[in-house]
Amino acid sequence: MLSLSLFLLLTNLLIAYQCYRYANTKGYPVKLFTGLGLLPYFNLVVWVYLLFLPNLTTAKN
Repeated sequence: MLSLSLFLLLTNLLIAYQCYRYANTKGYPVKLFTGLGLLPYFNLVVWVYLLFLPNLTTAKN
């Protein structure tokens, strides 16, 4: 049971890191998307949402 909990925690943190990385590279609010990425189960929605959002840094140019 401990290994399952540890696996879920590490997976949650990995997805939150991916949300941070995508928000940072695409120009979206990093704290907002990282905070939303830390919420269990909701983080997958945020991650997929960030995958399909346009890149704001190239849109401004």
